[in-house]
Amino acid sequence: MGKCCSVCVSGSTSDTLHRKPSQQTTNTVTSSTLNHSYPPHDSVVQEPFKTKAADKNVMAGKYSPHDGMRTFSYSKQEADLTKINSLFAKYKDDTEDAILADGMEKFCQDLGVDPTEFIVLVIAWKFNASQMCRFTRTEFVEGFKALKVDSIRSLQNKFQELEAEVTNDVEKFKDLYRFTFKFGLDVDEGQRALPKNIALPLWKLVFSKNVPAVLDRWFAYLENRQLRGISRDTWYMFLNFTEAIEPDFENYDDSEAWPSLFDDFVESEREKAKQEGNGDAELREEKQENGIIKEQSSYSF
Repeated sequence: MGKCCSVCVSGSTSDTLHRKPSQQTTNTVTSSTLNHSYPPHDSVVQEPFKTKAADKNVMAGKYSPHDGMRTFSYSKQEADLTKINSLFAKYKDDTEDAILADGMEKFCQDLGVDPTEFIVLVIAWKFNASQMCRFTRTEFVEGFKALKVDSIRSLQNKFQELEAEVTNDVEKFKDLYRFTFKFGLDVDEGQRALPKNIALPLWKLVFSKNVPAVLDRWFAYLENRQLRGISRDTWYMFLNFTEAIEPDFENYDDSEAWPSLFDDFVESEREKAKQEGNGDAELREEKQENGIIKEQSSYSF
């Protein structure tokens, strides 16, 4: 796809720093608190809470005088920043502080995915990648932290959840779809439109889990046209087109604010359908005539 064999991933999110056990917050529940009385200070005993039976006692306030105050610790799942930076170093390019094409290929191999798989695009979206085949350190680290993962295995375990997020939520899929246009641009070249040889594979990729009925015909039409590129407006509006327009284009109105490329496409498809319809009519007429001739010949002497 373009200059690179892989679809890259990156992003930014909230800071979640790894805390050592000594830094974790502890919550306390006491039998005395539940009974609105407090034990003598020397009766306080710290003890981890573990059993369901103890849980019931907490809620009912049923502690013996020897229980005193109990302290319960709750740990939050947090990404280990040291592990994330070690992963980044594994894939980082030698020439700059970023993961480039070779590193991305190795990263995908370790994840056990092909660079052109849908999940790679979803990860790119979650990491807010600035362009294909490149991770800055910030994008990589913040992306892992956003997902609360710090290893290849923990990221793999997120695959199903990540795919479900965009396939089950219309608004999030729209966000992924818009992101894909920006993701495909060559920012170093100052591109403002996607070249056709980039746009078509990206359309195929982003729609790989839910293929619009018109997609193959759209591809065939574009393949036979000379285009300077696919503009942002055309890319964005094509999603609306697939959602609003019937596969037979019966409800398409060229007086509405559709891109002219869509007008030409629909006109071409309607003309093709008309020719196919005429061909079918001629074929039916020919079959009917052949049937009459055959019937007449069966009564000849």
